[in-house]
Amino acid sequence: MSESVRPAPPRPLADASGVWSVFDAWLRRASAVIGESTEALNALNVFPISDADTGSNLQLTLAGIARAVPDVNRSSIDAVVQAAILSAHGNSGAIVAEMFSSVCRSLQQPSVSMAVGGAGDRIALLLRTVADAARRAVAQPVAGTILTVAADAAVAAEQAALTSPDDALAVARAAQTEARLALQRTPDQLEVLAEAGVVDAGGQAYALLVDALVEVLGGEPAVPITAGAPASPVRSTGGDPEYEVMYALHGAEPEALMALKQKLSDLGHSVVVVGESGARGDRAGGMGPGVAQVHVHLGDPGAAVEAALGLGRLSQVRITVLEPVGPAVRSVIAVVPGRGLARAVVASGAVAVLTVDDQPLAELLGAALGDADGDVVVLPNDPVALAAARRLVAARRAERRPTRPHRRLAVIPTLTQVQGLAALAVHDPDADFDAVVTAMSAAAGHARHGAVTVAETESDTRTGRSFPGDVLGVVEGNVVEVGASVVEVAWRVVERLLAAGGELLTVVLGADATLELADELTSRTRERAAGVQVQVIDGGQPGSVVLVGLE
Repeated sequence: MSESVRPAPPRPLADASGVWSVFDAWLRRASAVIGESTEALNALNVFPISDADTGSNLQLTLAGIARAVPDVNRSSIDAVVQAAILSAHGNSGAIVAEMFSSVCRSLQQPSVSMAVGGAGDRIALLLRTVADAARRAVAQPVAGTILTVAADAAVAAEQAALTSPDDALAVARAAQTEARLALQRTPDQLEVLAEAGVVDAGGQAYALLVDALVEVLGGEPAVPITAGAPASPVRSTGGDPEYEVMYALHGAEPEALMALKQKLSDLGHSVVVVGESGARGDRAGGMGPGVAQVHVHLGDPGAAVEAALGLGRLSQVRITVLEPVGPAVRSVIAVVPGRGLARAVVASGAVAVLTVDDQPLAELLGAALGDADGDVVVLPNDPVALAAARRLVAARRAERRPTRPHRRLAVIPTLTQVQGLAALAVHDPDADFDAVVTAMSAAAGHARHGAVTVAETESDTRTGRSFPGDVLGVVEGNVVEVGASVVEVAWRVVERLLAAGGELLTVVLGADATLELADELTSRTRERAAGVQVQVIDGGQPGSVVLVGLE
């Protein structure tokens, strides 16, 4: 049964605040519905390659935006756009990221957000903006995909707005009806879908996005889809493997992005370039030089990266071998001390081992390893757990059980929860095992971390003697701050982390922390470093009042 919470009805579309309220509610409900439909969307995935990842990519993309921006409004536009671009995963995720970021930029204009037309007109304009943004992002559009479904839904919305310009729900329902009809037409438009006996996975996801919009406008609840039989895999034609290459490109000029899109189209296919050029990012204000997310499928991954050299700064480079596969068989196990952290880990597709006082950690970890499917990656997230995990994995390897002769096991040496979260964020279920272990280890190693605790005993620290009740600020395992205020000590820890730069600050609230602490750290961070995203997790861990990490 679904555990997602439906949003409260948004404010009417009668003023600017109502428009932003609807957009915020739509984002969060869409993220929940796509998250609950992930397996079913993966099962439909046969185009552009049958790699069963459309649902996973969309879930990672939407969840990343929703986590990074707790409240979407005019003042958070830059944060939404940056989160969308940097959270984009895969072909479908990049397209949906562009949809949401383009809506944000259009709502910056008063004539779009409020001054013209009625509520129905605004919904029609929103859906037209989404469809056009998706179409522009793709270098070589293909009929029978998410692009077709979005375009047909936008036309239906515009037609409905002619007769119901003040009825937002009526316009959204018209788009919903047409999206469902357009989805059923996709096998007639794309032969590979007909061969597999499925509708387009991206088109199905877009129909769910429109369902979520109808719900937040007061209509029928959006219903996640459930997985049926997996699509018939597309037969491989043999030959050299293909790769999916994605990277973020910072500060490129508009002409350079256009030329890059063309060059990548010559090198491969499924080219999607989303986000903002350097010039546009500077004009938008706040976010600094623009960031674009680049996606391509091709035979030579190095050529895709080389094509962007000299155009701007590259980050988040991801290279994945593309092979027609069924659902990936790999388990990631993360040790966590709080129920909130357990929920965050499970939402990211991993297995959470929640530590409890009355059960030995080795027992808990051993049981999780025994139950796990396929290859296993362990995130200990604590020095004691790291030692236990290494002993258990060494013993399992020595067993060489005949039922699992080729099972691969790896322990990522994460010493803190935020290192584990950073590693989990880059886990690609469809990537090669060794590549995954390398990427997760690198992400964990690059995540700087800190914590705030309250002293229980008298002790000597680098900053002097501390006494019971003192608030201690810890960076990279060393006490570097002692004070009386949790907020002030926590902020000084964050300042130390920010001094070396970064893009994402993660704040994990402990069992004794307050939401006011998270709000204060978020506010100060945005004032101090406007380009840094902040994600807050209600971790519920004992001991540490708050954990912080910067990537």
